[in-house]
Amino acid sequence: MKIKLVLFLLLILISCDPVIDTIDEVREAEDYSKENAVSAPSKDTILVMTWNIRFGCGSEILWFGDACGGRTILTKDEVTTNLDRVIEEINRIHPDILLLQEVDIKTKRVAYIDQMKYIMDRTYFGWGIYATSWKIQFIPSDGIGRMDFGNAILSVWPITNGKHHPLPLRGDLDALTKSFYVRENAISGHVTMPNGTEFNVVNVHLSAFATDDTKHRQLVTYLQICEGLTVGGMPLLTGGDFNLLPPNSDSLDYCDEDKCEGEHFHSPGDDPMHKDGSNYAPEIEWMNLVYDKFESSLPLDVYKANQSKYFSHATIPPPYMWDRTLDYLFANRPWVTGSHITHQDLRLHSDHAPVSALWRIK
Repeated sequence: MKIKLVLFLLLILISCDPVIDTIDEVREAEDYSKENAVSAPSKDTILVMTWNIRFGCGSEILWFGDACGGRTILTKDEVTTNLDRVIEEINRIHPDILLLQEVDIKTKRVAYIDQMKYIMDRTYFGWGIYATSWKIQFIPSDGIGRMDFGNAILSVWPITNGKHHPLPLRGDLDALTKSFYVRENAISGHVTMPNGTEFNVVNVHLSAFATDDTKHRQLVTYLQICEGLTVGGMPLLTGGDFNLLPPNSDSLDYCDEDKCEGEHFHSPGDDPMHKDGSNYAPEIEWMNLVYDKFESSLPLDVYKANQSKYFSHATIPPPYMWDRTLDYLFANRPWVTGSHITHQDLRLHSDHAPVSALWRIK
């Protein structure tokens, strides 16, 4: 056993690739564009969608990391079944620009399927870019093994200058854990239509479980990225999974909804007092940073009037329904009034519902 361990460590040391991706500067995104792709016709109004697809896990499988379950490895049939559900809805809704979060690239937990290629091969998109959020050659815990998952942008028009923008790391973790933990990012690209119309796109996924000011620091960095891409009046489209509530939400604490069997919160002596990632009260004003700079596809007064209509996430599997809003679309050009849809009927596909809206590029 000791000999095997030594050999494994030697292989890591002599490997061409690092054990864990810890690059902290802006770099090129990975290109997944199809050969001989044909651009769609130009439009003045485009359909945009964002969707956290939960690495093809669906919403019924109780994965150990976010749903009080014990599963860490999925079968190939489970992954393809769930991905095919997602792909069917993508092709039905037919967005022109699609922002995806939690896409796995040849990880052990999804039977080593390259989900970007799988989705691109079965949809109409000709262009796609990907940026990893968590790339580790081997995770010994719970048999997880190889990990590479992240964010993606898919487009029916050529997308160039794809960039991977690292976001600040969690500040509430010890140094060793932080080294091996998820490294959230934003991914950006430049889209050009056949008539010469151009715009920039940014997809972001903020930390899900931070208990300090991490998400605020990530938001500040994200907004700096967005503002840098609007220089000269360039149109900007952005969105993703922010893991933050709208600032005028009625419910702010979801510890009871998210707690696992045997967990207890909110009572004297409970340590911690709140479940990580479930108490949004200290963060409730943070999304104002984005609302103040960009136009939302879901204005706050519309959300306030019927909050449950726009809930897009739940940690509890079905038949329990969505209970909070975490997914957003923003831009520096107007959205078509009333076009925002949270596709709440797609409850089996992920622990997030896709969100779509029509954007006026001109």
